[in-house]
Amino acid sequence: MKVYSLGGYEEVGRNMTALEINGKVLILDLGIRLDRVMIGEDTNIQNIPTNELDRLGAIPNVSPLKNKKVVGIVISHGHLDHIGAISRFLKKFKCPVVGRPYPLNLLSSMLKEEDSQLKYPLFEIKDSSITLDVFDISMIPVTHSIPQSSFVIVKTPEGDVVFTGDYKLDNHQELQKPISFSKLKKLDTKLLIIDSTNVAKEGITPSEKVAKMMLVDYLKMIEDSKKGIVATTFSSHSERVLSLINEAEAIGRKPVLIGKSLCKYYGLALEMGIVKKKVQMIRKRASIDTFLKEANEKKKEYLVITTGSQGEKEAVLSRMVDNKTPYSFESKDSVLFSACIIPNPLNKAARYALETKLKMRGAIIARDIHVSGHASREEHRKIIRTLSPQAVLPCHGYPDMLISMADLCYEEGYSLNDQVIVQRNGQSFTLG
Repeated sequence: MKVYSLGGYEEVGRNMTALEINGKVLILDLGIRLDRVMIGEDTNIQNIPTNELDRLGAIPNVSPLKNKKVVGIVISHGHLDHIGAISRFLKKFKCPVVGRPYPLNLLSSMLKEEDSQLKYPLFEIKDSSITLDVFDISMIPVTHSIPQSSFVIVKTPEGDVVFTGDYKLDNHQELQKPISFSKLKKLDTKLLIIDSTNVAKEGITPSEKVAKMMLVDYLKMIEDSKKGIVATTFSSHSERVLSLINEAEAIGRKPVLIGKSLCKYYGLALEMGIVKKKVQMIRKRASIDTFLKEANEKKKEYLVITTGSQGEKEAVLSRMVDNKTPYSFESKDSVLFSACIIPNPLNKAARYALETKLKMRGAIIARDIHVSGHASREEHRKIIRTLSPQAVLPCHGYPDMLISMADLCYEEGYSLNDQVIVQRNGQSFTLG
């Protein structure tokens, strides 16, 4: 089995790994690197040419797969850094895409936006498996910050591969159940390809229940306010959005979602029955401005939930603070950031500028009402001990993150270079 490390091995983003057996290739995730193009959640990716994305290093370099027969693409979950580049390569690979229903529906909407003529099959995996040539593919649901995330299990003639995608071990989520360790223990894992983003963080990542309680406590403190309350979070985090909706109603305010991506992700979760709570959703810019004019006059009646947690220039929150909408921030208005800053210099600068403008207008800022969607060190240790893989490939991280995962594996008795393989983008190795 030959393993190609094509993206996500020098950065957090543009994730892509490939497995090759007998000249047949299976791709695991195929994403975009958002910070290279400063894509906001409401940005239309289809407006950026593929050659420009390639020039900027925003999509994986797939040249090592030239003249290979790609039999399929498997997606672990629906975040853009894992599915955002698929449409750019489907014409080239001419293969089916496999995944669970929610991420496949997200992908389908992207394909229609970017090229309505693309007609390659999308295969849903639920409880069964799908066979593509020599690869038998199944999925084990896991908790993350977007619905229907999964460990990808690939059974091959050369042994079993477990690809974690992004995950955390959370026992208290409302929309996703904890991973089944009984199923993991049954696997005979030859290679574990594991998310390394938060491996340097000691202990475990707090549960989503902690973020929910922080929201409850903070909104209780300001429930008597007659001023405006605006909240922002990651558009794809449907469980966090649901918590904001529920707590808005609990303090007597009407929750309203504004922004294209926020409405897309929550709307799809609603359509599929993943969430049940219906709420007013406003996507189009003209309609958003009409609503914000009313909300500005009746601030005490609404809790506005919007895009723009990273300070993206064209996101709704940035437009609001730059006076490009009829909503005016003023003294004692509250702005809740229920999202972390994605750790790169451009995001940090954009978020700093946004918060500075809010403070200049007298707004009260509540930041870090959030918990990560990525596992910390002890959760990774639990997975490694449960699977006891023959070899480990750290992925999804800058080189220091991959090295931290290698260090954890060394603590667990694995030998470096032989059993733990640290790669850079474009490299490959053969697993005997």
